[in-house]
Amino acid sequence: MQKNDPQTYMDAFERNGSFSAAARELGVSESTVRRAVHSMRSQAASEKLSGIGYDLARDDESPKDAWDGHADTFERTFSSYTKSHWAEIKRPSGPFSIFHSTDQHVDDNATPLRLIEADIKAAHEMGSVMVHGGDLLNNWPMAGKLAKEWAKQECTAPRALLRAQHYISLFDPDVWINGNHEEMNPYLESLIDQWLPEKTIRDHWTARVVISPEGGEPIRLVVSHKLQKGSSWFHPSHGAIREGLEGEEADVYLEGHLHVSGVMYRTLPERQHSFVAVSSAGYKMLDRYAARISRGGVIPKVKGRCHWIICDDQPRDEGWRMIAFDDALRAEAYLSSLQNLRAV
Repeated sequence: MQKNDPQTYMDAFERNGSFSAAARELGVSESTVRRAVHSMRSQAASEKLSGIGYDLARDDESPKDAWDGHADTFERTFSSYTKSHWAEIKRPSGPFSIFHSTDQHVDDNATPLRLIEADIKAAHEMGSVMVHGGDLLNNWPMAGKLAKEWAKQECTAPRALLRAQHYISLFDPDVWINGNHEEMNPYLESLIDQWLPEKTIRDHWTARVVISPEGGEPIRLVVSHKLQKGSSWFHPSHGAIREGLEGEEADVYLEGHLHVSGVMYRTLPERQHSFVAVSSAGYKMLDRYAARISRGGVIPKVKGRCHWIICDDQPRDEGWRMIAFDDALRAEAYLSSLQNLRAV
């Protein structure tokens, strides 16, 4: 093992999960490990950009060549943008649960971490499809009206990243969406990508997933940090209604962002289609700034922080195939009864 080799520092960092632990293992300073790891990441990023042709050193290209080479880009981009992308999750036959958790803000003083742990444990005990809806961290900007909120937090930036990594290991997500707070930091997304399990279906703001039970009817799921972001603060399901009417047809729409809780069951007679829209309030229980923009100054209640959506893959009568619960015990009781009913 050569201490002067940058790969040695990177390997130690990946094994230990932190700069300080890697430094102790190698017997060097933490700053030495940090510089080596950052250097390797920068080099990898540069090689990636060069590999996709982002290179200005092209003396043989004329201005007209640069123009003509871009002429067809819009058509290709538009075709890709409008194409439907539905990822698939396969499951055994039988009723199942979807767990929707969003807006955890695990680096905020007002977030109850033990409650998050309890909800995750209950979801895993039900064998749920684990769906994260964005805003895992505050990630406050360093300027603007939100910057002063950062000074009120006890959590440091390095510790926030450690909490985020631990949350991902506890949650073990099947679907992952970044929110606006992750998008404030261009480096955070790459870190999260490293921590997510390979199985995770992920997208920037909205993901479309088909959950396919073996021998059962599939459930089409759209999860977004906020459907039609910013269009309404006054109706929790406003974005889901628009998506159901104007977007791609789905059975379940999940969203967060506004720190409000709401469940709506809607039928579109003209399409002969029904869907469930679920808004989860998240875990930032005592934050007056978030409450002011989303609840008229009322602090969000604990109820509705997350939801368990129980899905029936073998419907045999009229009624809703999906029922949303904001209480784990009731969700588990309904799931168990439905599983026993379908087993008969």
